[in-house]
Amino acid sequence: MLIFRRLLFYAAQRIAFDPRVRAKAAELFEKEVKPRAEVAWRRTKPKLDAVKAELEDIADDVDLREHSRKFAAKVKERFLDRDKRR
Repeated sequence: MLIFRRLLFYAAQRIAFDPRVRAKAAELFEKEVKPRAEVAWRRTKPKLDAVKAELEDIADDVDLREHSRKFAAKVKERFLDRDKRR
């Protein structure tokens, strides 16, 4: 088992230092991964902004330093219970 692990490590090391493999990986990242990640971020950002605004509203209603349990209860009520209703 140890020999197999060493062979795999050696092969991975050789592949990682091969300039052709590195160039292909960079090309694949630029053409495939990066555009998909940008599209996913554009879809997700408005949802994150909406959740952030809701959390800020809850934080304005409840003083988090003094009433952390009340804050947690309101967050649960607004987010978790809402998801159950859907």
